[in-house]
Amino acid sequence: MKRLLTLVLVSLLLGLAPARAEKGRLVFYVSVSGNDAWSGRLPSPNAQKSDGPFATLERARSAVREVKKSGIRDQMSVFLRGGVYPITRTLRLDSMDSGTPDASIVWSGYECETVRLVGGSVVRGFALVTDPGVLARLPAEVRGKVLVVDLKHQGISDYGTIPNGMDLYFKGDRMRIARYPNEGWLSIADVPQSGDSLINAGDKKVIRFGQPGGRHYGRFAYSGDRPGGWKESGDIWMHGYFAWDWRDAYQKVSRIDAATRSIYPVSPHHYYGYIQGQRYYFFNVLEELDAPGEWYVDATNGLLYFLPPGPLVDGDVIVSTLKEPMITIDNASYITVQKLTFECSRTTAIKIVSGTHNRLAGCVVRDIGNEAAVIIDGGTANAVQSCDVYDVGAHAIKIRGGDRKTLTPGGHSVTNNHIHGYGQITQAFSGAVWCEGVGNTIAHNLIHDAPFSGIQYYGNEHVIEFNEIFDVARESGDVGGVNTGADYSEQGTMIRYNYIHDAHARGVGEFRAVYLDLPGSNTTIFGNVFKNVDLGIFFNSGRDNLVQNNVFVNCHPSVGIYIWPHKQYFEPGGPWRLVEKLSEINYKNPPYSTRYPKLPTYLDQPDKGLPYGNRVINNVSCGGTWLDLSEELGLTHTVVEKNLIADSIVLVLTKKWTPGYDPYNIGYAAVYRFGDKEITAELEKRGNVLTDKDPGFVDLKHGNLQLREDSQVYKLGFKRIPMEQIGLKVDEFRTQLPNN
Repeated sequence: MKRLLTLVLVSLLLGLAPARAEKGRLVFYVSVSGNDAWSGRLPSPNAQKSDGPFATLERARSAVREVKKSGIRDQMSVFLRGGVYPITRTLRLDSMDSGTPDASIVWSGYECETVRLVGGSVVRGFALVTDPGVLARLPAEVRGKVLVVDLKHQGISDYGTIPNGMDLYFKGDRMRIARYPNEGWLSIADVPQSGDSLINAGDKKVIRFGQPGGRHYGRFAYSGDRPGGWKESGDIWMHGYFAWDWRDAYQKVSRIDAATRSIYPVSPHHYYGYIQGQRYYFFNVLEELDAPGEWYVDATNGLLYFLPPGPLVDGDVIVSTLKEPMITIDNASYITVQKLTFECSRTTAIKIVSGTHNRLAGCVVRDIGNEAAVIIDGGTANAVQSCDVYDVGAHAIKIRGGDRKTLTPGGHSVTNNHIHGYGQITQAFSGAVWCEGVGNTIAHNLIHDAPFSGIQYYGNEHVIEFNEIFDVARESGDVGGVNTGADYSEQGTMIRYNYIHDAHARGVGEFRAVYLDLPGSNTTIFGNVFKNVDLGIFFNSGRDNLVQNNVFVNCHPSVGIYIWPHKQYFEPGGPWRLVEKLSEINYKNPPYSTRYPKLPTYLDQPDKGLPYGNRVINNVSCGGTWLDLSEELGLTHTVVEKNLIADSIVLVLTKKWTPGYDPYNIGYAAVYRFGDKEITAELEKRGNVLTDKDPGFVDLKHGNLQLREDSQVYKLGFKRIPMEQIGLKVDEFRTQLPNN
């Protein structure tokens, strides 16, 4: 009672009451019909309309700061009433806006009302195109259907630069810039090997059509006559996987030579060059505005052309305009932002920099441009919890925390989020979660519907657990569901109790459910379930990894361990700076030498670069291929013990790699099938069990992959996987789970 009286008294002194004190928490309100001259309270039903909520977030921030200056250290909330709040500049929360461990500051949507923070502008005044010059360029079938509006007359003159420019949304859905072809991809017809200057010498390790992969002289050839009919606008673009299926890029067109069917991209060219047969499409072409939902901007004249996918009424079209985060929390702590919808912005919705115990919870983040939708950069114990993040141009959530030199954990967490439809603009290496640093947690997320990976992590001692990932890698190859690589010192991560299923790469190189690329090491992969994927777990020369207690169903193979043959990668000056990265963190001294005692020996051994010390034990595999090992490695240098193997192909030995290998066309030295006496004897003497029977699933046909209590796998040391805990869970913000 004393606390409540104190709050009311201080509020009166500050001129803030009638701001309400509710359950020991001081509360302010913001409304689209509010007024910053008012007190920030909710008026009583019979009160005259002379007081009420604030109109802006900035005024609410000032009110919170005024209370804090008075000495009050109790909890405070700012409630936003339902409605649309146009955001034209960043709301910046800093140390003056911090809460404390006992008195947090909460910015929240009010009860069940929908609060939308919108970083875009509604476009009005569309009319049918009547300009004869424009009509002549449009396809005949859409003349009389395409609409036009003058953006400059509506104060919109900054359209950005592809791929970081303006986006158009119709009734909340992202529309696409006019492109050719409307669906799918074109193939590079040829890459002529002559010209004034060799732009890219190509990758000599990989020979394509008799040339090092990517070699070119600044042009490539297309098929057909379509591009030859376009008017040169100076702003035609291409998006494609121009060389490899794991790296997309955007290229502006310098000119099109219709006579030779040649495309001359603007320099700088794609880093990896161009390869015949690789994929791309053209876009930002007025002549290709022929499908419902397509649009095009004449940037010179400020005219937006749009072919709506349905009847258009006022307010249906919004274009993204905001080029900075909607909210930043910088060097502040104990702030929670919850139950808000962030949408239609060119860049990050909310960014948390430094500070501790800040949280984004129960929010919807959607329709975000070519940047991570949510960023946590530094600090400790910040969190993204129970949010829906979708239709994002790049990463959905990006976190960095912890000190790699001291191996001090960051303690950030990304938990219970539904993440899908990310990587809409930059596809390659855009993850649902991108994680860097030490000691962060990614748990209980539902991740799906994406062109590249699920989770990209780098650093040490992260915990990745209880996530469900499916239907990723839709536009790429050589990609992982959980993916890392490029540094020997990034060790100690635990990947456990995840369900990764029904994902297949589009391009060359396969989808690998857990992909420890060169040279991911000392990682524990325990208790996961992998079903209907190209490849379950893949190590590229990584050492001392543990694969234990996992279930593999219809994987080809379940586990692959390969040797990277190019020894220069493990020498000073190597392409990935593996040696230099070790030196930078002083790897032969504590804490690295004590935390990872084998690490200091990696480069001292004559056979450095070989994937020794990996253990594959107590796993269950059925319906596919069990092991795929490099020929030099075999079963001699890999511990394969006490597994239950019910696969038709038991072991594949990949041919020895040579310095001139093609990594996607290696070939097999030997294939051992179920029933082969030699391989059966070799595996059984290591305690493995080979069978052609069901390993004991509760209901494999209907997707229940829990193993019955009477399954013989438990005699081999297998432990029950808590599958019922995988994926999203009900909590204070997520009251019901989606059907997927």
